[in-house]
Amino acid sequence: MGVSKNLTVAIYGKGGAGKSFLTSMIAKELTARGKRVLQMGCDPKHDSVVTHFGGALIPTVLGTWAKFDADGRADELAPEDVMFKGGGVYCMELGGPESARGCGGRGITFGFQMLEKWGLSEWNFHYMLLDFLGDVVCGGFGTPIARSMADKLVIVCSNEAQSMYAANNIASAVRYFANNGGRTKCLGLFVNKDDGSGKAARMAEWLGIPVLAHLPLIPQDDVMPKGVPHPLIRDAVDSVIASIDGREAVVPNAVDFVEFMMSLSGDARTMDGTAVTADELWTLGDNDPLAGLPNGGAPDRRYLESEDDAHRLLVPTIVSVGGGAVPAGAWES
Repeated sequence: MGVSKNLTVAIYGKGGAGKSFLTSMIAKELTARGKRVLQMGCDPKHDSVVTHFGGALIPTVLGTWAKFDADGRADELAPEDVMFKGGGVYCMELGGPESARGCGGRGITFGFQMLEKWGLSEWNFHYMLLDFLGDVVCGGFGTPIARSMADKLVIVCSNEAQSMYAANNIASAVRYFANNGGRTKCLGLFVNKDDGSGKAARMAEWLGIPVLAHLPLIPQDDVMPKGVPHPLIRDAVDSVIASIDGREAVVPNAVDFVEFMMSLSGDARTMDGTAVTADELWTLGDNDPLAGLPNGGAPDRRYLESEDDAHRLLVPTIVSVGGGAVPAGAWES
């Protein structure tokens, strides 16, 4: 069951892919068509709705709750304390913890638990648009997928490798939960900042999902001159809205990302690549700066008590961020 009695759409993508701007343009257009729309930013950066407020950030659900809690009034927090209206669009930002002081995904989960207590599933909107960070694969950021809160999911993707990697992770999450009874499915891929290379479109083909629209990189000054979106943006947004209203969502195919990337650029093993031998690792040329050292820079076994010591020198230590006593770069078994 979707989180709303009306249509709920989750819009995912790598940070910087353009998902917040796309979400805002969809919200603006739907509002202009007379629809009641809630846009909810689900990213600790909490800047999803800035377009509706002239660039200003609105107070977040988690940040406002923290202030109420500090005053002993957490139970008094209400939707009107965290919901704002800009350009006719109803807006909320879940927010997140301060840097290195908490888990963003856990914050998302906590925020949704609070919204559900307020009766989120019964709020009277035609559309609820959830703008979600797609870089992170932890459970908190997968809440709409894992709990079938979104009816349909749109992935925003460019032709850049990291963006396609994130897109595949998002699709994988949809497939996993759909195969385990989840109801959220993928509507398709929105190709943003399209350079014409066709890589993201090929990713969509492998995933078995449609490309909803393509949008080339538009110079910043031409994006919204005098507050009016560029014609190409309007066309792309119209295409996405038409898909939201009229296209069935699907379960994506499983895609091995390494195999996909090899299909774009080839496998080094088949491009005159020669496997490196173990002996090469300790054999240096005459011009190598280590060539004059004893054993050509290899560990000098004269100073090792046993062969076990030799092996011990070759295993890198994994240093804990939590304050490991062994310095980075040290070697031990």
